[in-house]
Amino acid sequence: MNTLFTVRTSDFILNKVLNPLKDKSYGTLTPDQLNEWCGVIPDFFCKSVLDNENEIDARCDKQISDLKKDYLQNSILSKVADRMDEAYGYPAFGNSVMTNKPSDFGIIFGTDGEPDLNPLAKFSFKFLEVLVYEYGMVALRIIGKPDAVKFGRFD
Repeated sequence: MNTLFTVRTSDFILNKVLNPLKDKSYGTLTPDQLNEWCGVIPDFFCKSVLDNENEIDARCDKQISDLKKDYLQNSILSKVADRMDEAYGYPAFGNSVMTNKPSDFGIIFGTDGEPDLNPLAKFSFKFLEVLVYEYGMVALRIIGKPDAVKFGRFD
């Protein structure tokens, strides 16, 4: 009998945490099920950070000022979001209507009676992270700066 398994670049390049907030409802799911719920979003993120790896490495240079680091981080955040949109084939980040931002921990607090959303998974690369939620919702942000966030829906 042949054993077949899939190797994804994102599994090797990105740091991955499934069910990062230990949500009880997600705790009943297997890692394979959580990975399936995330779909190809981690692969879009992986491709995007690899396409911008030189700029990301330049931002990690210890010799640049804090002001320049902030500028580079925000610039790279926008470039990675644009690359993810290109990989997806639709401007998911460009057409987002989300107004509320995830908390420091990644919770999107519901409004108008909607339930709160905890992330299914968190994927990070150097100073960037992607939080994947139900319904294909994605938050791309700079680690440690939760206000620097872009929202998209990759359904």
